Amino acid sequence: MNGPVLAAEGLGKSFGGDVVFDGLDLTVGPGEVVVLLGPNGTGKSVLASCLAGGLSPSEGTVEVPGGVPATTPGATSFLLQDALCLDRLTGRENVSFYDRLNPSFTDRWRTLVEAFGIDDQLDDRVSQYSGGMRRKLELAVSLSVEAPLYVLDEPTAALDLTMVREVHHQLSKLRDRGKAVLMTTHLPMDADVADRIAFMTDAGIVATGTPAEIKSSVPSVVEASLGNADAIADDVIDERLFRGDGVVRGLLTSTADPSAVADGVSGVRVTDPTHADVFNYYTHLDGQAGNTS
Repeated sequence: MNGPVLAAEGLGKSFGGDVVFDGLDLTVGPGEVVVLLGPNGTGKSVLASCLAGGLSPSEGTVEVPGGVPATTPGATSFLLQDALCLDRLTGRENVSFYDRLNPSFTDRWRTLVEAFGIDDQLDDRVSQYSGGMRRKLELAVSLSVEAPLYVLDEPTAALDLTMVREVHHQLSKLRDRGKAVLMTTHLPMDADVADRIAFMTDAGIVATGTPAEIKSSVPSVVEASLGNADAIADDVIDERLFRGDGVVRGLLTSTADPSAVADGVSGVRVTDPTHADVFNYYTHLDGQAGNTS
C-alpha cells in the first residue's frame, strides 16, 4: 500500500484537567517497526490505546486502513499490557476464546506458543502463570491475528533476554511480510529491532529517527573504570555518571575535548553512544546537548 498504515497528527489526550500528552505526530509505514521508547509514566500506554482505538483522543486525528481505529477494528491487532487474557481460563481456553471472537484469528498461535516456550502450560489456568508466561500468551494471541497494523504495549515486559530476542525475531517476521508494527517499551534493548525510534518523555515525543540518527543526536560518551570516575566527572553533562558493569559512563559536555578527556588516563575511553546512553540522555539529562557543566 502507498502511504503510512498508521498516521496520527496533533494527537492529545486529557483526563479531566490532567493533560497526558498533546500535539503528537506519529506515522508507521508498511514493513516498518517503530519503537516508542521512554521511561515509565510518560503516557506511552495511553498513546498506544488512542492509536489502536481503545481510547478516544481528546484532540487530533488517527487514521488506519479503512478509516479511524474505533470503527475499523480489523485494521489493528492491539496488545495492551496485562489486559488481554482472562485469569479464570486456561491458556488454551483463552486462545479458543479469541479464535471464536475474531474472524481474523489464525492458527499461528500453535507455532508461537512453542517459540515462546509455553506449549506445555496451555492447560493451566492463567491465574497460575508468572508475569512472563502471561506476557508470552498475550503475545501469541495478538500476533495470531491477521491485520495490517500491530500496536504492542510493552511486549517484552517481564521477559528474559532470550525471550526478548525471540519477540524481536517474531516482529522482524511481521516486518518481512509487510506489516506495520508499533511497540512501546522502557527497555533500551528493544531499539535493536527498530527501523525508527520515537523517544517519549513527559514533554512528548522529543526525538525521532532511525537508530543511527537517534544515536547521532546524542553527545559522545566517556567511559571509565569505577576507580577513575572522579577523573571524568567534570567533563560530563550535569556531572552525571551512569553505572554499568564495572564502569561508569557519562555524556560529554559541548565544551569537553574528547581527545583530552581520555589522554593519559588509564581505564578511560571516549566511545559512541549506545541505546542505553540515548535513554539516559533524554530521560535523565533532558537532552541537554549544549550543557556546559
